[in-house]
Amino acid sequence: MRYSFLVPVLALLFGLGLAGSAPAAALVGDTKVPFSADRSVVSNGKTYDGRVFAAPGMQRHEQVINGLPVVAILRADREVAWLMLPGLHIYAEFAFPKAVTEYDGVGALGAPVGNDVVAGLKSARYRVEHEGTDGSALDGWVWMTGDGIITKLDGTYNSPKKKEVKATYMLSNVKLGPQDPALFEIPKGVNKLSPEAVQGLLSLQMPKH
Repeated sequence: MRYSFLVPVLALLFGLGLAGSAPAAALVGDTKVPFSADRSVVSNGKTYDGRVFAAPGMQRHEQVINGLPVVAILRADREVAWLMLPGLHIYAEFAFPKAVTEYDGVGALGAPVGNDVVAGLKSARYRVEHEGTDGSALDGWVWMTGDGIITKLDGTYNSPKKKEVKATYMLSNVKLGPQDPALFEIPKGVNKLSPEAVQGLLSLQMPKH
């Protein structure tokens, strides 16, 4: 994706965290069990701590950027993601890139190359490498539990325009249990804007490199 403000919020998650060939397919990173956890993303030397809430087909990522709350909702069941600024009552919508939607599900990962304990959970380590027909590409490693919880990611996502994003992602304090379905919907009264409009607002809040 060409929007620089998505780097800490969505780029790695798009690239490795929710890959699948169709909404009904078995998805990489589509948990079989609902959970919540603390979440840390490191990109371009910056660390972005936040929270993640997940249920089958859905994820919600919350963080604060320079005092501005930012929410990313990824709906693998719809192949769409929403980036919301709840304090400003606005959001933008993004389609999943081809490197994600064309990935052939969990089976494409092949056999794990090792096993580690991440966030207190036994996690199989897999190699991920795939290029989409639109030029987007994934290259990295994913750690995943038997229930499909992604506990760690380390890799690179290239957009169709060859913008490269390198990032790592790790969970901690994972708590299994039901999640409120409202977490994965856009609330009433929140207005849809273009990605460019939301970019302009959020870029003012991003740390300067």
